Amino acid sequence: MASIDERMNTIVLKIVRRRSPEAGVEDLGTAIWDLDLDSLDVAELTELLEKEFGVEADLERLDECVSPADIKTYFLGLIGTP
Repeated sequence: MASIDERMNTIVLKIVRRRSPEAGVEDLGTAIWDLDLDSLDVAELTELLEKEFGVEADLERLDECVSPADIKTYFLGLIGTP
């Protein structure tokens, strides 16, 4: 079975690659707007991660996330993974 990080990367890259097809894991630290993601992309990413990991995100806290890596870090905290 894939690790939590691998599962999360798969979901995040699925959304990121819609706008930036060449993006890889190394690009997840790039600002959301530099990857051409918009608020609907972030909302869909949030929904997918919530469903996958059985958690509920605080949307105000997500507004503070600047990059997909920040979103991953936030969700790792929600699911109890350092």
